[in-house]
Amino acid sequence: MNSIRSKVQQGLFILLGVSIPTSIAISNLFIGGLVLCWILEGNFKSKFEFIKSSKWMLSIFAIIGMYSLGMFWGENHLNAEWQFQRLALLLVFPVFSTMELNQETIKRAVMAFLGTAFISAVAALAINSNIILPLGEYLSFIEVSWRNSAFITYNYHNVVLALAATLALFILIEKKSKYTYLLLLFITAYALSIFTERGRAGQVIFNLATVFYIIYYNRKNLVRLVAFLVLLFAFQFTVYKTTKVYKNRLDIVSNIIINKGDSGDGKLEDIRYVFVRESISKIFEKPLLGYGTGSFGTIFNEEVKSGHMFNKHTTPHNQYLYIWFELGLLGLLLLLSLFYHQIKELLKKKDGVHRALLPLSFMSLMLVDSYFFIFILTVCYIFLYTIYSRYQEE
Repeated sequence: MNSIRSKVQQGLFILLGVSIPTSIAISNLFIGGLVLCWILEGNFKSKFEFIKSSKWMLSIFAIIGMYSLGMFWGENHLNAEWQFQRLALLLVFPVFSTMELNQETIKRAVMAFLGTAFISAVAALAINSNIILPLGEYLSFIEVSWRNSAFITYNYHNVVLALAATLALFILIEKKSKYTYLLLLFITAYALSIFTERGRAGQVIFNLATVFYIIYYNRKNLVRLVAFLVLLFAFQFTVYKTTKVYKNRLDIVSNIIINKGDSGDGKLEDIRYVFVRESISKIFEKPLLGYGTGSFGTIFNEEVKSGHMFNKHTTPHNQYLYIWFELGLLGLLLLLSLFYHQIKELLKKKDGVHRALLPLSFMSLMLVDSYFFIFILTVCYIFLYTIYSRYQEE
């Protein structure tokens, strides 16, 4: 019985690498299956001892506890149910960290994730080039929508590919695989898809990871360092000149920054600019404990008169401002402590600098949206963190 359960468990983890770039619903089912396997696996005493010894896992429980306490202050909690649904997903972190996963499973999960991300990138490029129709025209379980790149919406697709590119770069540069040309093909497809479609977050992560590796490996050779940075700039410039989507996005963001939030042509002030300015203003009114769990959208709807429509699910598109607004400075410190201890744990391992790039990338993502509460991207981070933290070289 244990042998069957173990095989199912290993298989589900590998399949999760396939479902993350392709289906939110199927990823949810695989996670449910893995949690059930974890329960059937037993060994709860040793698992709980391991959890108690991990500072970043304790930070997760502290964050959930803080959101629970946040129900006792403030008068607006309309979005609390939505938040607790997302917070429950964080409990998958300790489950994945304490379940039985062998090294062969981890390697196969990496192959499954990178390979499926490649297929997703190629499909998105084919759709954008009018070579094929949107996948929803062929597959009934995929919604036909302008928001979909291939299997999932462009803003999630973009980030998943950027995280896949970061992992592939690490494997390629550190020569962890003999499939060099295949990895180069994967990275090329990821990059083309990331920079020829809507969605800025993935572009930011791809650039940050690339700059990191350029500096890290060429810091002692100034000429080579400058040469690689020039090549990266040349790539960006070429994409800017030849890709309408990338050019328009960059021009719009540049104009908004230069004009301090003014979108021009009599349009409303840019909503992200409004979020940042008004969030910071209100945070300073209640910096220590904030306004309570689930309060952000309601308060913005009632008190911020910018011409934009806000509802109870509205977030400031910045995870740090979001948690600081609702739970105060203590909540923000708990969030930072989670990533601090994860980075500290990864740095102790072989190739620790490369492994730590994952939480640093996700922290960067949270500057531009509330990604900690976006299901598929949180699942992607949990999946990849499990790989980065548990992979051991033979």
